[in-house]
Amino acid sequence: MGPALVLLVSFAFHDTLGTSALILALLAGCMGTVVMCWRFKRDSNRALAEGSTGALIAIGNTAAVVGFGAVAKAAPAFMGAVDWLTALPNAGVATAAIAVSLIAAMTGSASGGQAIALPLLAPGFLASGVDANQLHRSVAISSGVLDSMPHNGYVVTTIRAICNETHKAAYGPMAILTVVVPGLGLALCLVLFALGM
Repeated sequence: MGPALVLLVSFAFHDTLGTSALILALLAGCMGTVVMCWRFKRDSNRALAEGSTGALIAIGNTAAVVGFGAVAKAAPAFMGAVDWLTALPNAGVATAAIAVSLIAAMTGSASGGQAIALPLLAPGFLASGVDANQLHRSVAISSGVLDSMPHNGYVVTTIRAICNETHKAAYGPMAILTVVVPGLGLALCLVLFALGM
């Protein structure tokens, strides 16, 4: 019921409230879950304490990683690397995919890689005749290939806070799922585009 309420409220109020509809939708989903699960409640105070602690840890980890990305972006070497990556010879969507993936690795953020690279890359690629749909798809997939480096907020939160593991023990299997599998997906995508599919 919770996810259904999130979707219904989001769609119902999106035109009138804009992005604020998402906050209202999440609140509706939480309230719906409380109502549905009320009969199963045991120790409300403990549940609220654990939920609040988990949320604060996730927020703290994400804030630390965002801070890391901001410091990385402020370094002169970072802009030099971005300039070098965005000046790679235009070999179609593969070049854009490589550039976005490497920038995402440096920032530890898929959206950060796209936000930095696309304004610099897209105009030149589109002007040279690269298909906009192919560019979008390859960049969207490639941004998720190297973004989950050990310093990524999601990785830190999942390994340390949720799984209570060390990076040494858990990052290898996680990298298989979050780096290797998306990398294979990107390779398949680029092959299909090269074949004209």
